[in-house]
Amino acid sequence: MAILPLLIISVKLSVSAAARNLVINLQDKKISELSPEGLTLSFYPAIKNNSDRTYVLASYSYRVLINSQNFFEQQVSPDEEVTIPARQAIGLHFPVKISYQYLTPVLPEGQKQASCLVTGEMYFRNEKNKIEKVPFSFSMEFPVFEFPEITILPLAVKDLTLGGAEFTFSFQLKNPNPYDLLIKDLHLELRLGNRPIYQGSLPGDKALEPGGFKTFQIPLMLDFFEMGRELRDNLENELVPFVLKADIGADSAWGWLAFSLEKSDSVKKEKVR
Repeated sequence: MAILPLLIISVKLSVSAAARNLVINLQDKKISELSPEGLTLSFYPAIKNNSDRTYVLASYSYRVLINSQNFFEQQVSPDEEVTIPARQAIGLHFPVKISYQYLTPVLPEGQKQASCLVTGEMYFRNEKNKIEKVPFSFSMEFPVFEFPEITILPLAVKDLTLGGAEFTFSFQLKNPNPYDLLIKDLHLELRLGNRPIYQGSLPGDKALEPGGFKTFQIPLMLDFFEMGRELRDNLENELVPFVLKADIGADSAWGWLAFSLEKSDSVKKEKVR
């Protein structure tokens, strides 16, 4: 967890004025920057200025609790000045990075989801250079997410000649999580050796049940005269080398999840009619 700059405030704080003049409301929240190591909980608050004064966000302090247990706390000063003009509102992005490796002390063994509560105060400087503070509180649930597993299946070859090839590339996606993964977007890039041979999105049912898997197929025809002999050489190998990249967007109980997968493998060939 990164340690951010501290701002020490040693002036008298006014709560009542800011509570009337400035209102903090959470507009949206979502999971972003999903990776095997963790994720980011992105909160999007709006600060509305109900007064005829201009305010500047001087700093904020907050505490993060996971499953009601203290996770970390910080006091931060913004890198750039944030101004809230009179009678206007601004939006902010408030990210909280969660690393799975630090969750062990606050999660029971085997638990695959958790709750996050963020509480704190924002400190605002008014036109008279006085500091006023406003409390805030955000919360959301999040998963301890395991990425789907890609398995590249044996290559079903219908035809392989000096001039071209016709075959079907197949792979499986397995959902290791104890909840549904409703894949809506599945965009693929396939390389044979070092050469791209396919880019596109797959239609049809792509939902994965808890612990379940689905098989996907890509029928392909290659012209070696156009695309190069290197492709034929790779296809003539006993084990054919592929690299599959997948950009995935899925619905879940925690909202939209977007992530990328990559798998490299060399697979056997099967002759089919």
